Amino acid sequence: MPSVREHLTDPLRCWRRFTAGLVVFVAGAGLLLGVAQYHIVLYWLALGTLLIGFVLAMSGYLGLFIQRFSGLNEAKKRSRGGN
Repeated sequence: MPSVREHLTDPLRCWRRFTAGLVVFVAGAGLLLGVAQYHIVLYWLALGTLLIGFVLAMSGYLGLFIQRFSGLNEAKKRSRGGN
């Protein structure tokens, strides 16, 4: 069973989470620019959608970031001969 760190830093899952968050963010931006001026509920719905998309995209990006830096650390150890 994979650990939590492996689950959060799986590149394919992180990339999917990032792109899904980006799509949700763009949908929220479209709502905000398109229909939010007509009613206050639509405005808050658009802001909520933007926030959810941002959190999803950044959680995916953070996983990719952690995975990338952990790979650099392992490469540095290999180049020094394991020391």
